[in-house]
Amino acid sequence: MKTLIYKYCFNASDSGDIKFAKSLILIISICCSFCGLVWSGIYYFFFGFGLTTLLPLIFVVIVISSIFISHFTSNYKILVYAQLACITWVPAFIQWSLGSIHVSGFVIAWCFLGPIGALLFLNEKDAKIWMVMFILILGITSIGVPTFSMDGLKVTENARTIFYLMNIGVPSSVIFSATAYFMKDLIKQKERNFSLLQITNEKNKEIEKSLKREKELGTLKTNFVSMVSHEFRTPLTTINANSDIILRYSDELSRDDINKRLEKIKSEVLDMTVMLEDILIIGKSDAQKLDFNPVSLDIVSLIKDIIAEYQLSEPKSRTIIFNVSTPIIMIPADKKWIKHIVNNLLSNAIKYSGEDQQIEISIKKEPTGISFSFKDYGVGISKEDIAMLFEPFYRGENVGEISGTGLGLVILQKALNLHKGKIEVESEIGKGSNFRVTLPAV
Repeated sequence: MKTLIYKYCFNASDSGDIKFAKSLILIISICCSFCGLVWSGIYYFFFGFGLTTLLPLIFVVIVISSIFISHFTSNYKILVYAQLACITWVPAFIQWSLGSIHVSGFVIAWCFLGPIGALLFLNEKDAKIWMVMFILILGITSIGVPTFSMDGLKVTENARTIFYLMNIGVPSSVIFSATAYFMKDLIKQKERNFSLLQITNEKNKEIEKSLKREKELGTLKTNFVSMVSHEFRTPLTTINANSDIILRYSDELSRDDINKRLEKIKSEVLDMTVMLEDILIIGKSDAQKLDFNPVSLDIVSLIKDIIAEYQLSEPKSRTIIFNVSTPIIMIPADKKWIKHIVNNLLSNAIKYSGEDQQIEISIKKEPTGISFSFKDYGVGISKEDIAMLFEPFYRGENVGEISGTGLGLVILQKALNLHKGKIEVESEIGKGSNFRVTLPAV
């Protein structure tokens, strides 16, 4: 059976729906043909060879022939129409051969497979036509027509019982089986469609993610160009001005004046180098190539050394309050990245607060690690800006002319990620900011 069905699906390019329809009509045709042979045998047993016995055989011959014709012509609709015509009219002729519905055992029930089949294999419009045909046959049968043979007189009570069982049970079984097969395929199609929908949704998410990434890259490029044009222009102008003065007036300038200008050039070059290094760090972190070499480190000593370096260059009016819970706190950390974190937080606290405003630094030993915070009483940060602080090249709206690249906190966040640490920000416009970093002990 399976081999025949597979061979009958003669076109490899057929869709799943077409292959299903071909398989289903072939199965129904074979089942009905088998029933036709059984019916012919039963009629022969009760009536001998005559018109009633011959009609099921005619059905079988027409349907079986249509199977082969439709296969070799690659047109399965031939079998559809042949099956529908035979299943509609052959039972009607058998009905009229035997006489009344009661005598025939309701053989006319087979005719209802016509509109059902049209609904499955054709369309709703054609199904309505076959339904009208079925109603017409019912009407003719109920009004009464001259019987085509005298076989009805030979029907016994036992024969009538068998006819009723066959004529009601078998068509109902065929309808049930076809519907079950059809519903099973519908369920499979639904599952396939759901699977395709999931794949489509995943692809859409990937496309949305790619579009979002492209948009972010476009924003980054715009911000990068803006940052470079602003932050590099000032040091380049300073370098150019000082070098031009040295070249033009070297004979008139004192050695101390020349040295001061050279130191200024060196300082500006150093600032540009730091900016370029920050940009390179961002690029490396995107490529997951950041070095991370943790060692046992005294965080208190390291922060004290960094504060001491800053105090040498800061105005004496600047007050830095340092609070520590324990003189020595050892943690596994990468010294380079910890220095970057501390330098960034301290330089920001100094940069965004006035010379006469104090800065508070505290270090605490926690049960699971350590925490250190940098609190200033400067310009502060709005809630909207806090949400964007760790985006590349982003700077708060209230920073004014204060220089900066918008990369420091981004790199700080990446350094914390390497240490599996976190940062919390509390701030209010005009009242200052507090950055609290937490690092695990292991």
